[in-house]
Amino acid sequence: MDHKTTEDLRVKRTRKLLYTALLELMDKHPFENITVKQICDLAMVHRTTFYTHFQDKFDLLSRAMKQIAEEEFKGFVDASFSPSENFRELFSLAKKHKKLFSILLAEERDSLRSLLRKEMGRGIKEYLAQHNAMDEISVDMQIKIEAYIGAVLGVVTWWIDSNVPIDHEELFSKMNIFSEERFAE
Repeated sequence: MDHKTTEDLRVKRTRKLLYTALLELMDKHPFENITVKQICDLAMVHRTTFYTHFQDKFDLLSRAMKQIAEEEFKGFVDASFSPSENFRELFSLAKKHKKLFSILLAEERDSLRSLLRKEMGRGIKEYLAQHNAMDEISVDMQIKIEAYIGAVLGVVTWWIDSNVPIDHEELFSKMNIFSEERFAE
């Protein structure tokens, strides 16, 4: 094994330890109360090493969300799928990762909520561009997209927080807002 590969593995391992420590602490404490020292102590990583990789705890959270998204939600928003198919996948992922969603949807800055909002918006716009030959999204269409995404994320958050005993497929079908006609201009 060459030196570069060994170094890359060490960097990945260190970052994974820090991501895991942060998520574990977020399970017990609000993000704003967590300190870099607590993260480093739990990860058994020196603060200097932390600051070699991250600017602050917000940078760590942001990168942890991106890492989680790459590992857990890859292919989640696929422009070849309709918005309803992508949202069905969101409910399936929320069921599979209920605890993670619960923690991360509660955080506002650099949260799973903002990551999902961004990716869902991107996916809907790509879908519309491919299927409706739209070069530009109008303000009216952007309002529809944001309302649609907000409704879906609101229901996912409510479902997780209230622990309602509804299967994700049943919840998806009850929403009845997943019609692609909603995006006709």
